[in-house]
This record gives sequence, structure tokens and C-alpha cells, in this order.
Amino acid sequence: MNKKKILRIIIPSVAAFLAVAAGVFLYLYYFYYHKPNFVSGSANSISAANTDDVAPGDEIDYIINFKNTGNTDVTALKITTKIPDNTRYLSSNPQAKIDSESKKMEFLVPLIAKNTSGSVTFKIKANSPLDNGTVIKTGEISFNYTARKEMRDFLIGDIISKKVASSPDFSGFKMKVKDLNGGQISMGDKLQFDISLSNSGNMNAKNIKVINILPDKLLLDKKTIKPDAQVEKSSENKESITWELSILNAGQNQDFSFTATVGNNFSHLEEFTDSASVEYGTKTVSEASVSEKVWGFPDFSKSENKVADIDGGSVWAGDTLEYTVVIKNTGLRAGQDFKLICPIPELTSFVTGSESGPDSANYDSETKTLLWEIKSLDVNQEISLKFSSKISGSLIKGGKISTGFYIEGDGQDVQIEPVSINVRAFIFQTLVCMGDSQITFTNWPASLDYLLESGYVHAEFNTIGSGVPQQMAYQGVKRFDLTVAVYKPSIIVFGYGTNDAGVSTSLFRNGMTELIQKAKAIGATPVVHSIGWIDTGQQPLKKSYTEYNAILRDVCAANGVPYVDIYGPMSQDPGRYVSSDGMHWTADGGALVANLVYNTIRNYLDGEGNRK
Repeated sequence: MNKKKILRIIIPSVAAFLAVAAGVFLYLYYFYYHKPNFVSGSANSISAANTDDVAPGDEIDYIINFKNTGNTDVTALKITTKIPDNTRYLSSNPQAKIDSESKKMEFLVPLIAKNTSGSVTFKIKANSPLDNGTVIKTGEISFNYTARKEMRDFLIGDIISKKVASSPDFSGFKMKVKDLNGGQISMGDKLQFDISLSNSGNMNAKNIKVINILPDKLLLDKKTIKPDAQVEKSSENKESITWELSILNAGQNQDFSFTATVGNNFSHLEEFTDSASVEYGTKTVSEASVSEKVWGFPDFSKSENKVADIDGGSVWAGDTLEYTVVIKNTGLRAGQDFKLICPIPELTSFVTGSESGPDSANYDSETKTLLWEIKSLDVNQEISLKFSSKISGSLIKGGKISTGFYIEGDGQDVQIEPVSINVRAFIFQTLVCMGDSQITFTNWPASLDYLLESGYVHAEFNTIGSGVPQQMAYQGVKRFDLTVAVYKPSIIVFGYGTNDAGVSTSLFRNGMTELIQKAKAIGATPVVHSIGWIDTGQQPLKKSYTEYNAILRDVCAANGVPYVDIYGPMSQDPGRYVSSDGMHWTADGGALVANLVYNTIRNYLDGEGNRK
């Protein structure tokens, strides 16, 4: 075959081979060497360790798998996804970069060699509470990476959805009752009902009703219902209280309360039951109740006591009081083995042996308490118990004496209504006897004080003798303010004239008039006694003393002041009443003057010693 012919055969064949080779090269370059680094499938996907539905508060672990299926290394793989709604981020591996506003997570993997795989993980926690049926689902997952200096993207379209299973929980619904009067529940007591509703579930509850059905024979106080509620009569004519709550969050509590009075138509140990329920949706989801018995106690609350002065009339220090305690049982059953306890009132002392009644009493001198132990007292029966106590003499300034008697035992603690009695204050009077040496010579004011306190047993008289030897009336005027007025006396007895007689009638008249005016100016009642009998044979300078007595009468009449004549009675027996000097009085003379002045002063005092 010639050469040209051979070339015509070889050249086309070579050309055809090269064309095929070029095609194979291009195919291998574009479809093998440059094939994608990540492909869809299980190698590049997201999965969750928890496959079941979740409850609020559960933790969920997610795994994002990746594999470089390409023929070249991948650098700077950035995996981006979003934290699922209704959850919060806990942790990740490797540590993700979190954008708090967009809730995006970004993982960075520096290098993935060809045909190698790996994964990143993150953990979240479902919010709590969450409504039942809430869906928790993952978001889109994007890969952004560099291969052969080109930026490339890949999306994982898998989405994992989990449904939340939650519900409110009212199993802790409870109620209790408290007797506000203390002790066992009895008729007339006030009861407080407390209801507690808590949502211990993992879901907020909406539109809840709490309904309480009040037992028969209990009387509801609508003003005490907390919080506000609706009250209505049921078909069975029972009062019901309905509280409506728009929402009760998980973990939240709500308290309800009201008070009711136990009616008077219970029998002894009759039981009542208060019940309450929780309605959620259209169902009753929880119930609670409380039951109590009503005790028919003996009732001593109508018992009473009284006190009186044994001698009658006004009550004074030192008097004896008689107490009468009447115990009455107006209850539902007989009282058994109870005590009447009578602390002896303060500032009085128990009169031994004065106690009386059908039951024996014991007096404890240390505690100053009289105690009766009573075995039995039938319904509608009463007993009367008495004792006496003496008022302390220290109460001369008056005061009040009150009882504090009480009954205890057989379920009773009854304070008997206290009674009080007023002790009158003694009358306190200050008298001044102002004059000359006749006062200092006999001290007759002391006799006057004795007569006054003996005649007025509930009065205390302070009788002061203010006598200055050789003093005359006009001199008494000068010392009145400093030696008499300072005592603030209610009565002043003036006894001048023995020294004045024979000196000056005008000086005497003026002095006595001014003394009387001074006494009246300070609110005192003036009383003037005459000059006593004088032996003018021994006292010739006093021979005109009867003229001075006449002046005293005139001055007293002119000023409306009582005049006490001591001259007349003393002249009947001067040897007895006047001393050997013929002028000064003997002890009997002083006593005579005291009696005469006392009889006059009595006209100016009431029956108890008060100045009229």
C-alpha cells in the first residue's frame, strides 16, 4: 500500500482517538475531579437522639452529620442553623457562635479532607410551660465552604419535628377549716375555710372555675369571700361560691377563703361536710372536702355575778363586800367536772369561812384564789355561790374594785362578765385653829381633831393649832398669809381676845374683821369663838373682856360668821375649866372649847364630813 494511502487511513484514526480521549478527559474533569464535595443523603443530615414526643423542660440532643464526598479538601466549612422556637440553647460541640437576636447558631470546621466525615452536636431545652401540642422543629441547615478556592453552598432540607405533650395538674387542690373561736367547733362559732389551688403541671391553664358548696346550717358571711366571687343558690337550695380564673400559670398558686357561722340548729356531734371542686374545660378535674363535727357543749356564758356592801350604803375602805356568782347552764348537755375560779379582787382580802354553796370550795392563800370544783350542772339548771372579802384600809383615797372570775373545764373557758364597785374616797379636810397662848397651853385643837374623826368615820381631818402666846388679833392679820393660808384650810377657827381685852376695842374690831375677810378670800369658812371666863380679881386689866365678847358677836353677825360662846358654859364651873392664873384654861377647859367648836362646825358639814 502506498504511503499516501496509509496516511489517509492513520490520520483520521488518530484524530478520532484524540477526540474520544478529549471527551473522556472532559468527562473525568467535570464529573469526577470536579464533582460536588457534599451530596444529599444520610451522610449529610440532621438527627435527634430523642425520638419520642417531649414534655416542657425536656432536653433534646441534635446531631448534624457531614461528609466530604468530593475529590478535594474542603476548608472553612461553616454550618448555620437556627435554635428551634420554644426552646433555649444549652450547649454545643464544637462551641457554636450564637446570635442572640436571630437565634442563629454557626459552627466552624476548619478542614475536611476528601472522603472524610464528621458531625457537630447541640443541645436545647424545651421551654416550660408549653401548651399541649406545641411543635418544636429544627430550621434549615446550610453549609458554606471553600473548595479549590471557590465558595460553595449546600443545604440540608431535613426538618425534625417534635410535638409537646403537656397538661396542667390540679392534684394539689386542698381545703381546710379553722375555728376562729378556738377549741372544739360548737354552735355560734365562726369558721374560716381556706382553699388552695396550685397548678403543678407543665402547662398554663386558662378559664378555670373553683366551686364551693356550703353545707346546710352554716351561715355564709359574703363580705369575707376572697377574692371576689359569685354566690348563688343551687337547685338543692344550697349556697355555692364560684371563683373564675382567667389563667393559672404552671407553678402558680391561688388561695381562696371565706367565713361562715355555725347555725344554732345542730344536734350534739352532728357532722357537716364542705366540698369544693375545680372545673377545667368542661370537666371536673379535682375535688376536695373537709368534714367536722359540731359539739353540743354545756353553755355557761349566761352566768353572772354581783357584789354589794354587806352593810349597805356607800362603799368605803375597810368595808366588807359579798360576792354572789350564779352559774347557769343554757347549753345542750350537762356540764361535768368543771371549776369556778375566783381570784380575790385586788386590794381586798378573803374572809375565811364566808364561802357558801352546794359544792365545797378551797382557798389558796398563796395565789389568793377561791376555787369551787363542780361535779355536775344539768341543762337549764343554775347554782348560786357566795363569798366575802374585806376592802383594804389603804383605799382611803378611793378606787374601783373589779372581778375577774372565770369557769374552765369540760371544754369550757368562760370569762364571767366582770362587775365593779366604786370605793368612795375619804373626805380630806384641813382645819386651822388660829389664836394666842390658849392654843399652846391646852392643845385643844388635838381634841377637836379626835372629835371630828370620831364623828365622821370616813373623813380624814388635819387639824392644825396655830397659836402664838401674847398675840392680839391685829398681829394675827400680819402672819395670816405665811402661817395659815399656806395650809389651804377649808375651816379656820379664830380664838383672839384674851390679850386684846383692855387694849383697844377699835383695834380689836378691825383686826377680827380683817381676819374674817382674809379667811373668806381663800375660800375658808371662818368660825369665831368668844373669850373664856377670866378671873378679873387676878387679872384686873381684863375687867372689860365681856365688852370684847360683845364686839365679837357684832363682827360675826355683820359678816355672817358663826359665833361660839365658850364664856357661858365655862362660867358655870370656872374652877374646873380655868387654871389658877384665872385666865388660861385647864385640860378640861380645852376639852370644853373643843366640844363647843365641834358642835358648831358640824352645822357646816354634811353627814360624811364634807363641808357644805
